[in-house]
Amino acid sequence: MAAGVTLSFVGIATFLLMPQLVEAVVGDLHFSEGEAGWMSSAVMIGSTLAAAVTGLWIRRVPWQTAAAVALVGQLLANALALFAHAPAVFIGVQALVGFFGGSLYSLSLTILSDGRRPDRNFAYSIGAQTVYQLFGLGAGPFLIRHGANAMLGLFAVLCMAGLGVLAWVPARGRATVAPGRGGSLLSVPVLLTLAGCFVFYINIGAYWTYVERIGTAGGMGIAAISNALAFAVVMSIAGVVLAFALGARRGYLVPLAGSAAAIVVAMLLLTGTLSILDFTASAVVYGIAWNVSMTYQYGAVNAVDRSGRGVALAPALHWAGGAAGPAFAALLVTDRNHDAVYSIVIAAVVASFGLFALALRERRPVA
Repeated sequence: MAAGVTLSFVGIATFLLMPQLVEAVVGDLHFSEGEAGWMSSAVMIGSTLAAAVTGLWIRRVPWQTAAAVALVGQLLANALALFAHAPAVFIGVQALVGFFGGSLYSLSLTILSDGRRPDRNFAYSIGAQTVYQLFGLGAGPFLIRHGANAMLGLFAVLCMAGLGVLAWVPARGRATVAPGRGGSLLSVPVLLTLAGCFVFYINIGAYWTYVERIGTAGGMGIAAISNALAFAVVMSIAGVVLAFALGARRGYLVPLAGSAAAIVVAMLLLTGTLSILDFTASAVVYGIAWNVSMTYQYGAVNAVDRSGRGVALAPALHWAGGAAGPAFAALLVTDRNHDAVYSIVIAAVVASFGLFALALRERRPVA
């Protein structure tokens, strides 16, 4: 379980610090706002493609081998990015980072779903990601000051750390129900939950790509923004604790509804004249809601799916939505106007909750 948790944040290390990477490429490599958005989309498109094919190999390929290939590929891609600073080339290399990282993340989720008490395993994973974000955001001003290569170096070091836990990666997973015996990945509840994952991440992709730029446009300094986001990450641990404490006792619908409502509130706090207090409060509410929602989304997919492949495929839908969010926003935002981000986030979280609600209503008892 510890190896699965470790690989889960190494796989998405770039995405988790995307606001800092966006700020670094805009300030150091002189990318435009749109190019920064396309870079974020490229990472998530690569992750989408990787996770989309995970179902073809996840129960067939030895897991230690799969993890080693993903980690080495991610390491080499980050090393290449150190020297490839032209926007088009850099964006293409980031798609490779996303591909190998997405493969690793899907594998880690499958490892966790095969363990005892998967709901709590997912909470541990979200918690580890939160701790990593905390340290990364705390180091944000230092990393941004030293340029994009400082961040790329951090991601490469994490890949090497991931190679250090390979010995604890399980060789194989559990046996699963055959598709012809009630284990179809194409059942209506499973498809609805996966659609909910896709739509939810449209909101995260748009928000997480541009949140630091929103603060900058509001007149806040990099240090103040990084401190606010770091504080929000600390507070977001409350979401992990809540999900861990509740488990599946209250079902999935209530926590998903609460997190959707909280994200709407978080975005409303960013409208109008923006102060550091408003920005911090918004980030705190959003972070707690994000952690709660992610834990219960994976739990909901796992609950309705008997094929054993749904949780591995969920990141494909997450990353596809995550790629769509900044791509939509990149077409509409300007240096000083990020209103499109607010609209995209609110519409996506409301629609996502509706899809999960339908999926859980369609769920049938397991014979």
